[in-house]
Amino acid sequence: MTIAPRCRPLLAATAGLLCAANALAQPPVEDAARRRIAIEKLAVVGSALYVGAHPDDENTAMLAWLAQGRKVRTAYLSLTRGDGGQNLIGTEQGDLLGVVRTEELLAARQIDGAEQFFTRAIDFGFSKNPEETLRFWGHDAVLSDVVWVIRSFRPDVIITRFPPNASGGHGHHTASAILASEAFTAAADPKRFPEQLKYVTPWQAKRLMWNAWRRPGEKAPAGGPPELTVDLGAYDPVLGESYTEIAAASRSMHKSQGFGSTPRRGPMPNILQFVAGDPPKADLFDGIDLTWNRIPGGGTVGRILARAIAAYRDTDPAASVPALLDALAAVDRLGPDPWVAVKRRELLDQIASCSGLWLEAMSATSTISPGGAAEVTAMALNRSGVPISLESVQLSGGAPIGPPRPLEPNAPDTRVIAAKVPGDAPYTQPYWLVRPHSIGLFDVRDQTLIGRPKNPPAMTATFVLRIAGRDLSYTVPVQHRWTDPVEGERIRDLAVVPPVTVNFAAPVLVVPDSGPRVVRAVARASEAVKAALRFTVPAGWRIEPERVPLDLVSRGEEREVRLTLTPPPGASTGELTAFLVTDHEEAARSLVEISHPHIPVQTLLPPAQVKLVRVDAAVPLRRVGYVMGPGDEVPEILRQLGVRVSLLSDDDLEDADLGGFDAIVVGVRAYNTRPALALAEDRLLAYLERGGTLVVQYNNDRGLMTDRIGPYPIKLSRERVTDETAPVTVLAPDSPLLTTPNRITAADFDGWVQERGLYFPASWDARYQAPLAMSDPGEKPLDGSLLFARVGKGSYVETGLAFFRQLPAGVPGAVRLFANLLAGGRPRD
Repeated sequence: MTIAPRCRPLLAATAGLLCAANALAQPPVEDAARRRIAIEKLAVVGSALYVGAHPDDENTAMLAWLAQGRKVRTAYLSLTRGDGGQNLIGTEQGDLLGVVRTEELLAARQIDGAEQFFTRAIDFGFSKNPEETLRFWGHDAVLSDVVWVIRSFRPDVIITRFPPNASGGHGHHTASAILASEAFTAAADPKRFPEQLKYVTPWQAKRLMWNAWRRPGEKAPAGGPPELTVDLGAYDPVLGESYTEIAAASRSMHKSQGFGSTPRRGPMPNILQFVAGDPPKADLFDGIDLTWNRIPGGGTVGRILARAIAAYRDTDPAASVPALLDALAAVDRLGPDPWVAVKRRELLDQIASCSGLWLEAMSATSTISPGGAAEVTAMALNRSGVPISLESVQLSGGAPIGPPRPLEPNAPDTRVIAAKVPGDAPYTQPYWLVRPHSIGLFDVRDQTLIGRPKNPPAMTATFVLRIAGRDLSYTVPVQHRWTDPVEGERIRDLAVVPPVTVNFAAPVLVVPDSGPRVVRAVARASEAVKAALRFTVPAGWRIEPERVPLDLVSRGEEREVRLTLTPPPGASTGELTAFLVTDHEEAARSLVEISHPHIPVQTLLPPAQVKLVRVDAAVPLRRVGYVMGPGDEVPEILRQLGVRVSLLSDDDLEDADLGGFDAIVVGVRAYNTRPALALAEDRLLAYLERGGTLVVQYNNDRGLMTDRIGPYPIKLSRERVTDETAPVTVLAPDSPLLTTPNRITAADFDGWVQERGLYFPASWDARYQAPLAMSDPGEKPLDGSLLFARVGKGSYVETGLAFFRQLPAGVPGAVRLFANLLAGGRPRD
């Protein structure tokens, strides 16, 4: 909940550009311990910024210690949103996975007490060195973003998760430390990125530290940089847990990465090694005034807060409201200072908390269209004896709604407001995905959005409350609430969507021949509308009909649209694109909702398009059993190729007749996540010996359910080829995997996305054939990307090639090669 005095702007420019997005949300209900920590934090005027490369890089125990132990304003700057990783809880990949991981980080910050920022850098997959990383990201662009966050947040201390050398193990990691070090100096230089000075002023942090690590028993090198040691396992008697216990709950929000954590109890010493600036002597904040005295005239505020904290009682927090109001009045008498806006917001948060104040604005619907209307129910509840009156409620763009009336204790004041959305209101879309982006950098052109974790709300409600004769305004987002029969209350942000959205059955259509086929889409109305859809395809393709009229008479009404698509006779790629025609024509949009229990539902509106891929591929088998792994969309592409795909359950692996399948495919990381595979080893081997084909896609070398993933020994490693354009050498040109039924050439490795492959075996039995070799620039060739062996009458294939990325992306050569793997190198009838 963002709050501010009525007579002042909501947030001062320098301090508020980034903190607004972290604060503008319905606050969690604070228990007595969290409230006491927050009250004590009012007296602390200091800040720390922790810098890493990805979601999950952050040391959540360090964040909890800083935010709740030292009680300084704390933030984590993740240079990327984790778009390039894998997903253990769903099928979201790429941009959609980045949205999931953004929300997971925000959920984690709700637990450890820090704020969250990002740059425009994209996680484009594993990178082996910082030079490659900075080439893809654009060194100056991302440096500018880090400088922007430093100038906006103004940290006293900056801490990096990684060192600026190769020991970080990932090019993104090393690059994050390099950029943090450069930004430490550049943020203070008015000649660097002067275009930012329209909004912020230069800022020099006191020191830069590295959250260093060492092997057990390893000592600091003699003559090395100064170091501090902090015990993150320290127990906080107010919170009733240690910072490492808080960290486990925070880290467990990274569910898409499978990072559920067990609380660690007992000492956990952490090293903070000096890098730049003013070396500390005994404490991380040596030489930094963490009191209100650092703000001109702030001593008075500090003294008032000291008295308020001394008199605070957990059993009667409302008794502290008068003192907090006195402190607020003193704050409002101070001159301009970035800290004033930050601490004012914290003060007003605690006035609300100590008053048991609850404010919400709930829309009857989850979506609304430009020019449309929604019913919003605004409710204010005073759960204390503090005299409070509700003066007015105002929706963004609307007029204040009265009349003023007192809020009786624990009696909700509810007002129903007809909300009108401007006709030119922008559609809801994560700001970093509004424009197409490159491999390494999102295209964000509004400087004030850069760094924010997410968009400002589509609509807000401002409550003006009178407390002790003073008018204060509290702004909350307009949201939608519903009850899930399992999860209970769920809340999501109100989304602005087109009057009609168009969702195709699949985002990619791969076709192996020129025969006509039906393409299905669903048009859904967000309001009653008469419109039409127009469809376009590339030259050589044909779509019928090209125009479909729509007459949708009610909100939520859906109409199935059936189109006949005729591909060209030869290989071709392009897009099937939908346009929405009302009183004007615009590119139609699909409605994508990301829903997981641990994060709010997210709404995205990507262009309504289908990537069309006409591939010359023979697929001479008809029935495939598929053992799903996490985040795997390969089965849908196989179905488009005319293959009947059956998803095999654990029971199927145990007792189903496997002989009816031409091939069985084990999805990515299935041997890490499907214990039933270990029990099915003998049945799968018997299937092979009787003439079946078994294709095993990549698995992580850590956490395997069994070491026996093939008929003969295979030892997995962490070796990979991250350059998707890396040349591929054919070691066995006559290998049936490269000739039957499709002859694979160098052209089949063009157009791959993100990477060639990962977790290649490091060694294998001599009975396997390894027909391919590849490497990243300057590295030794790796020949474990594809292994093949005859077993009895059947064929076994193990591959670390990233088919789980290539097939859903419609990469033609990958489709042709995977068809060969399914055939097991044998011609089929």
